[in-house]
Amino acid sequence: MIIYYAKGENVKIPRIFIAATKQDEGKTTAALGALIHLQRRFSNVGFMKPVGQKFVELDNGAKVDKDVWLVREAFNFDDAAELMSPVTIPPGFTKEYINNRNPETLSKKITAAFEKQSENKNFMLLEGTGHAGVGSVIDLSNARVAELLKSPVIIVSSGGIGKPIDEIMLNASLFKERGVKIAGVILNKVLPNKLQQIKDYAGKALAWHNLELLGVVPYEPLLSEPTLTEVCRKINGKVLSGQNKLSTLYSSAVLAVDCSSIIPKEIKNKTLLVTTGRQAELLIACANEDHLKNKISGILLIDGIEPKSHILKMMELADLPVVVTEMNAFDATAKVSKMVAKTQPGNPEKINQIEKLFGEYVNMERIIEISKQ
Repeated sequence: MIIYYAKGENVKIPRIFIAATKQDEGKTTAALGALIHLQRRFSNVGFMKPVGQKFVELDNGAKVDKDVWLVREAFNFDDAAELMSPVTIPPGFTKEYINNRNPETLSKKITAAFEKQSENKNFMLLEGTGHAGVGSVIDLSNARVAELLKSPVIIVSSGGIGKPIDEIMLNASLFKERGVKIAGVILNKVLPNKLQQIKDYAGKALAWHNLELLGVVPYEPLLSEPTLTEVCRKINGKVLSGQNKLSTLYSSAVLAVDCSSIIPKEIKNKTLLVTTGRQAELLIACANEDHLKNKISGILLIDGIEPKSHILKMMELADLPVVVTEMNAFDATAKVSKMVAKTQPGNPEKINQIEKLFGEYVNMERIIEISKQ
């Protein structure tokens, strides 16, 4: 049996590297699902995202990839941040690297971080960034990083047959060029009524190329619902009320200029209402009328117009989240309607759903078996 291990490592540790065919295919969701179930089977699972494009600054000033921040917050990891996220790419980093190319320095930083991070661990979960070629400009493509860490790779793609398999094979070629073992494929966001069909046909087509289908995960609307925290970031908003409710999810956004413009059937559960601070009658109704208050996740006020103080007080008493932005109605509504949601530490319902989906639809035992080969 072959065990994959990094240079200088004293303990032979099974590992798996989660990659994707492109952005927003569900790579982080797959990593979270795998992490939850690995923690059930191993006493000390380590997590690492070797290369990160978007980072968060921690209280101690350390910069870590946003997915590493999510894992640290949601799963109470206390490993050193710089080991979990050894390379981040701030603005200007790429140009600086091209001017002063030194592949060995970054490669050693990753392998050294892995060696330390994997101490006393009995499984290492590694998350990539984007498709197989992302990071090539700094000599750290996902394929190169997987090669450095001698880890088999799982490729995550959206559900379907033709297009996903085309994209999987394109990514697989780059991993294979680097001599990286492909553990298999997870198809994500599959329409529930197509689940068995996709499993059958995609599984057969992948088998032609000696690729194993490790899971077919159905589309879950909950995982696509953004939080009001994400809204604030997207529209550069200011919170006026409901600071403690910013982790609330919404499933649709409705623009209303006054009470008469609201069509009852448009106001469904988890609605984000977009309006203006001048609409006193509408805001009072949202704060006091149960048929509105119980369905509205929050209110987004446009044009930078805040309500009068007594109306805002009603919002606060109703514990209704209210955010104001300088954006106009069209731009604000367009942005919040097209947002791509990301799982946040304050989303226990999302994390619980991810746990359930991976327990039911992904062959974790087979993943663990392959990670040890």
